[in-house]
Amino acid sequence: MSEETTTVVADADTVADRPPVEVLDTMMRIHELCIERPNIIAYLGKIAPEKQEIALVHAIEVGITELIARRERFQR
Repeated sequence: MSEETTTVVADADTVADRPPVEVLDTMMRIHELCIERPNIIAYLGKIAPEKQEIALVHAIEVGITELIARRERFQR
């Protein structure tokens, strides 16, 4: 059994022109992300590689939910 690897090379100008994170109408696209927070790396490092993406999405969701709640409490 052999594994095939597909490499997609983007136009260098296109890659340089786009932001590392794009927030679109219905989704967020992360082109480049570097996290240098030891606690985050340690947490994600304990999760199976195939589940790390969903774990990061859940962590973002929980974090944003908490930020929204804090802002609502602050505005009262």
